[in-house]
Amino acid sequence: MLTLSFVLYELAWYAMFAFVIHHAVKQWGNAKTAAFFIPAIFFGFLLEWATQTIFQGYRYGEGFLVYILNVPLSVSITWSTLLYIGFWLAREKLGLKAGKASVFAAGFLVVVDALHFEPMAQTFGYWVWTHAGVWFGAPLSNYYGWFWVVVLYVTAFQWIEKQPWSEVKKLGVGILAIPVQVAALTGLLKLYKLVFGNL
Repeated sequence: MLTLSFVLYELAWYAMFAFVIHHAVKQWGNAKTAAFFIPAIFFGFLLEWATQTIFQGYRYGEGFLVYILNVPLSVSITWSTLLYIGFWLAREKLGLKAGKASVFAAGFLVVVDALHFEPMAQTFGYWVWTHAGVWFGAPLSNYYGWFWVVVLYVTAFQWIEKQPWSEVKKLGVGILAIPVQVAALTGLLKLYKLVFGNL
């Protein structure tokens, strides 16, 4: 059943996505923008699908407009939007060019931004965690995961960006790199759970 809060939340993210695509095209051009966003959307979708289906970490509410395999389309787009914002802020506003500093700064910036999602999500029922955590119902592993998603994606993108390849090849390699990143993230999350449990 559609509800106003879900629709407004979803439309707000579509609008934000349109804005960052426009911004990226102005900064980078069409080809590089595609090379960043298409793998990022795929990465976001795969993470959300796996977290729900394989790890059963949470479930989504039923008020979103568009779902793909039980994942709201707007959530996959949200991942790509935040990845770009974190990456751009770290490089352009903090002046941290390609390297470890920009990667970790981008991860930190996205985690800080993500902290406000959970109180709103729990209040309006956008998603519900299987094991309630300490931050408005979200486990700390959520933010650990967010951090490493950004680090892995930005690291891969910066490496691909340096290669003397066509933009089409960079896009293809970016997509092919996603399963490797998901496998690495899965290992990091399993390590976290081994040490901290469901915290």
